[in-house]
This record gives sequence, structure tokens and C-alpha cells, in this order.
Amino acid sequence: MPNAKNLKFLKDLVSAPSPSGFEGPAQKVVRDYLKPVADKITIDRNGNLIALKKGSGKLKVMVVGHADEIGLIVNHIDEQGYIYVKSLGGFDVNLLPGLRLDIHHQGKVVRGIIGKKPIHMMRGSDESPKLKMEDLWIDIGVSSKEEALKKVAIGDVITYHSEFEQLSDDLIVSKATDNKVGVYVAAVVMQELVKKQITASYYAVSSVGEETTMRGARTSAWQIEPDIALVVDVTFTSDIPGTDKRVIGDISLGKGPTLSIGAALHPAVHKRLLEIAKKHELPIQMEIAPGRTGTDADAIHDLKSGAATAVIGIPNRYMHSPNEVISLKDLDTAVKLITEFVLSLDDKFKLER
Repeated sequence: MPNAKNLKFLKDLVSAPSPSGFEGPAQKVVRDYLKPVADKITIDRNGNLIALKKGSGKLKVMVVGHADEIGLIVNHIDEQGYIYVKSLGGFDVNLLPGLRLDIHHQGKVVRGIIGKKPIHMMRGSDESPKLKMEDLWIDIGVSSKEEALKKVAIGDVITYHSEFEQLSDDLIVSKATDNKVGVYVAAVVMQELVKKQITASYYAVSSVGEETTMRGARTSAWQIEPDIALVVDVTFTSDIPGTDKRVIGDISLGKGPTLSIGAALHPAVHKRLLEIAKKHELPIQMEIAPGRTGTDADAIHDLKSGAATAVIGIPNRYMHSPNEVISLKDLDTAVKLITEFVLSLDDKFKLER
């Protein structure tokens, strides 16, 4: 269970509005948390936050989570004051009708409700039940475009209206655990290392744009040129009704983070992580990523001369919804695993495949 300081950091982080391309509020939370413990913090022109704890040796290890969450952006306001949007990241459009949203306009939050034609008005019609984004609108309680423009503007970004809550002692529910939890892990590892002597220099990276462009991982890794990159992101679970474990694998909340195996991932790093998990009796689950991983690792592993890469997944139920569910125990295990991994590194660590 995270201590009170870390739990507050997690809550503040997932609550900060930071849709892809507009990550500033989340990066401020990360900077405030890491400022007392980092040797150096930079925020680059793309918005990546890079925090460094210097080691005594030559190796550089980068641990990255992405600060951006899925969101929407105002695209059109009609004459009645209804708002139409485009997506920032991937959405299940059928999930959206009836949800409350936060529209971020000039530092203020405007509440909106997603509307669609009621099912009663569609009876007997030939309309497809499969929704498109343009079938939905946002109602902000106005009656004209002129009135709406006093509250919102084209280009305003939108996030889910969602509260951080604990479903149990272990499980939390929130928007944007994808992938604020990766940022959380990278930052808390630095906090754990603050009074430790390390050989490898440790870079905690809160990257931007993963849900849309992956530019943050690419440009931060270009600057750092890490020897080793650990990407921490969320992953699907198969512990809900109707999932096919033959496709997803056997992954549950509370049984530890996942460690991916696949063509893009480095066997020496994978082996060391397994050894550490065994030594410290840390539960982990295995996940297969035969090609692309769907994470920032895809933008990092072959950049420049390449980085020895691993992907550590935090199991996440109901991904890309306003009510994602994760296990705090899984977060604690990921922090312990990576902290011990960094402490184990020295200049003799072999990175040949």
C-alpha cells in the first residue's frame, strides 16, 4: 500500500487534466513531487519531463510512463449551442452517451453532458446502432451558439469527469490511470533511490503524446540515449466475464505487474528482472508481445543505436473509460522490482543479445 504522500501524488496526478498534447497540469504535479529528490529536472520543448539521479558509472537507465490521457477537443458549435468534438486518442464511442465531461476553457471547467438521439426515437428506423463521434453532441445547458461561445471555444480540450475512489483497500478507480500509473512508478522509484548509492544514472521520464503520436518517448530517448529503457504502461486484464484467455493471456488484478516477452524486448534485461522478482519474492505475470508492444517501447527500442528495452505492465480493467480499475499492490510491486533492478546494475552488465 503506498504511503500517504505517494497516494496523494497518485490522486493528484490522475486528477490533473492532461489530454494528449496538453499535458502541462500533470507535468506540474510530477515536477513538484520530484523537485526535492532529483539532481536535475528539465521539461523539453515537446513537454517531456526528464528527472535525473546521477550514478557513478557509465550506464544510463530510463524509466518512462506517459502523462497524457485520452481526451476530446471542441471541433464545432451549432446554432443551438450543441458542441461537436474530435478525439485525442482512442475511444469506444458506444461508451460515451450520457457521460459527464469537463471542458477546460481559459482556466475554468465547464460541465458538459454527452447526448445522442434516445433509443425510443430510433425504433423502426434503419439507423445503425454503431455510433460515430459525429452522432454525439455535448450539452452545456445553453440555447444558442452565441451563448455557448461565452463559455467555450473551438479548440478547448475535454476530459472525463471522474472521481478518484478506493473500491477496496487494494483497488482504486479513476480516469487516466492509463498511463499516469507509469509516471507514478517512474517517479516513486526515484524517491526510493534518493538515499541510495547507484552506479547507473537513473532517468525518470514523464513523456507526452503516447495516445496520439508517441513523439514524447521518441524525443526524450533521443536526448538521453539510454542503454536500458523500462517502459511502464497499463495492460489489459482477462479477469472479467467474456474475455478469451487464449488471446489476452491469463492476467488479473492484484497478482503483480506483467513482464512482456517479444521480439522488440531485450533478453538480458528480461532475465535480470526475473531474477530480481524471484530473489525478492515479487509476484509478476507474463505477457506476450510478439511484435509491436502498443507502448512507448515501440518508439524507443530501435532509436539511434538502440536501447535494451523491457515493458512492465500494470493490469487495468476498463481501459480508456472514466472508471479504470487498478491494484495498488501491483503498483507497489512494480516500484520494488524496478528499484532493485536499478540498484543491481553496474558497468559489467552485459547488453549483447
